[in-house]
Amino acid sequence: MTSSEIANISEAEWEDLVALTGRPVDEIKAALEAADESADSFVDPLELVKKEYEFPVIPGVLTFKVSAEFTSGDDWKADVTFKIQVFGEEVYSQDFRDFSKEKKVVHVKPGTSLVHADVEFGFYSERYCFGLSGEVKVVGLNKKEFDFEDLFCIY
Repeated sequence: MTSSEIANISEAEWEDLVALTGRPVDEIKAALEAADESADSFVDPLELVKKEYEFPVIPGVLTFKVSAEFTSGDDWKADVTFKIQVFGEEVYSQDFRDFSKEKKVVHVKPGTSLVHADVEFGFYSERYCFGLSGEVKVVGLNKKEFDFEDLFCIY
C-alpha cells in the first residue's frame, strides 16, 4: 500500500481497524506500509485470532486460565495472559507479549502464599498449537504434575 493510500484512510476507518484487530494504529500502519502489492509472492494478511481456554488442574481447587491473541503472517506474534485461580479466586496473573518465531516457549515459576508452580508453555507445531506442562503445589495438598498438549490450535 502506498503512503498516499494510507494517508487517505479516514479517522473512522482507523478506529474500525483498531477495533477489528485489537492492535494500535501505528502497528496497523506499519503492516500496511510493509505490504507490497506489486510483489510476486503472496503475503499473509494481518489476521488476529483470539483464543481463551480454562482448565482445572485440581478440579474444584486449582484452575489455569489462558487467553491468547495471535497475529498471523510470516512474522507472527502472540500475546498470552496466564492466570491461576484457587477456589475460583484469581491469585496470579501475568501477561507475556513476546511470543514469535524466535521465542515460542516461556518458562515461569509463579508463586503465592497458597500456590507454587513451575510451568512451561507456548506454541508448538506447524499448526501453532498451544500447550503447557509442569508441576504445581497447593498448600495442604500433594504436588501435582500436569501436561496439557494441544489445548487449542490456531490453524
